[in-house]
Amino acid sequence: MPITCPACNKANQSTTVCQRCACELSQLQRVEAAATERLLAARAALAERDWAAALGRAERSWRLRNGPESARVAVLAALGTGDTERALRWRRRAGEAETAAGR
Repeated sequence: MPITCPACNKANQSTTVCQRCACELSQLQRVEAAATERLLAARAALAERDWAAALGRAERSWRLRNGPESARVAVLAALGTGDTERALRWRRRAGEAETAAGR
């Protein structure tokens, strides 16, 4: 999965070493992969209407990478549990993450 080098900001890195500055990227790639894995598990839990599991997995994904998709899944899961206030907090985070991502 392509990432941006935290040292020099070169985008779309898919190798374990930055093509511009030779920064080691393998640990960052592992974190990204773990975040994606948890997000996929959260989506699967949503599909099964297991709201608590979906929320927990989305929150774990968010802790690894503050991505808007994790926050959006958390919004839906929080609504499924009936926790409107929590859903609103996650909606704010989703908006902030979308803004940070330039969307």
